[in-house]
Amino acid sequence: MGIPGGFGSTLIGGLITAVLYGIATLQAYSYYMHYSEDTWTIKFLVTGVWILDTLRLSFVCHFLYYYLITNYGIPSSLLYFVWSYPVRIPNVLPGVDMNIFPC
Repeated sequence: MGIPGGFGSTLIGGLITAVLYGIATLQAYSYYMHYSEDTWTIKFLVTGVWILDTLRLSFVCHFLYYYLITNYGIPSSLLYFVWSYPVRIPNVLPGVDMNIFPC
């Protein structure tokens, strides 16, 4: 995967992920401000989903920074994946949580 062909769409995906993370953070904050009487189970679930989303965004940012900033112009760095790529949390996880506890 070359830098012009593959990382442009990856960067756009990372930026969209960051915007959606901001929306999710606002929703979590709004939830805690308006629904303080909910059970600890639901509060723990909301916190867990937010933490997983935070970890996922941090791995995406590290992946993008590694290839687009630190190793820009070094083709040999494209031969292997940086550690944050295989460690990333699958996108399926938040959807599974939302299907288990529908609003």
